Amino acid sequence: MSEEVSLALRLREGGDRRLRLLAARGLVPLAAEELVPIQVELAAGDDGELAAAAQEALAAMDPNFTARLIRDLERAKAEPVLRHFARSSSSPLILEEILRRRDVPHQVLLELAPRLPATLQETLLLRQDAIVETPGILEALEDNPQLSAFSQRKIQEYRDHLLHHHATAKAPAEESVKVDAEAKAGEVETALAEVKESVAPGGEVDEITGLSEHQIRILPVSVRLSLARGASRGLRSILIRDHHPRVAVAVLKHNLIADSEIEQIAASRVVAEEVLEAISTTREWMRKYPIVLALARNPKTPPGLAMRLLSRLSVRDLRLLARDRNIADAVRRSAQHFYTIKQR
Repeated sequence: MSEEVSLALRLREGGDRRLRLLAARGLVPLAAEELVPIQVELAAGDDGELAAAAQEALAAMDPNFTARLIRDLERAKAEPVLRHFARSSSSPLILEEILRRRDVPHQVLLELAPRLPATLQETLLLRQDAIVETPGILEALEDNPQLSAFSQRKIQEYRDHLLHHHATAKAPAEESVKVDAEAKAGEVETALAEVKESVAPGGEVDEITGLSEHQIRILPVSVRLSLARGASRGLRSILIRDHHPRVAVAVLKHNLIADSEIEQIAASRVVAEEVLEAISTTREWMRKYPIVLALARNPKTPPGLAMRLLSRLSVRDLRLLARDRNIADAVRRSAQHFYTIKQR
């Protein structure tokens, strides 16, 4: 066991109060990733002197340093730190990093919403995943005395479309099964034969089925879902652009696809947002820098997703993104923000 790990364990186990007081003040030889979670723990403890010392030391930390720490802190240690700084800090730099972390508890977002400055309300509203699961975030944001006109419009838009769409997606199980069920082999063959005979070809042709893109597009959803399993590369290139997101996502789920092809899909501006989101949730693909970069650069990528990827980009790519007028303004501003930080 290293000396640093041993020291961290001693501090967490208690015992040596003088050592814990030094830790509360930030005066022990530990990396910030180890020390700050301990200070946060002490700041919330019952010992008044330790708590006061830890709170004072944490409040005195440089906001730029704290923001970088929050961005990079590993998940297992993050939650208490996020809660502490969400409640104690008013620094836009710190609050922005808290809002962007995917693992921030939704309760923290609820607490932040009523006091966020207008410049950070947009960042919160980009967290569609959290808003869908915890719609109360919108109500909390409406209680914010600094609520901007943009945020008011966005809140109403989410209520009219995002939350309504999510509720619709939770349709009765029987209907969902009808839409998602894959056709049996005989039904697929029948459908393919009928389309070949009755529909004129158009667009690129898949050599395996002999159908053109136009003919494939008008097949029943259940048949297209069946075709998505074990599809050839030519058929994948057609189905990945399917207007029904479930069909397109099925291509990713049910095929072994090379990283180079995933990179091309991640860069495509004609695939559904659901496809790009599905790529982002596959850990193996997200270990590949070219795929991460392709998603971040794609104007079709939801801004919230693109912004979460920026911290992983090189200084050079951040500089290029900050100048890219094709991507969303929020993504471009965030790229400039990360570029400025990483340059230092």
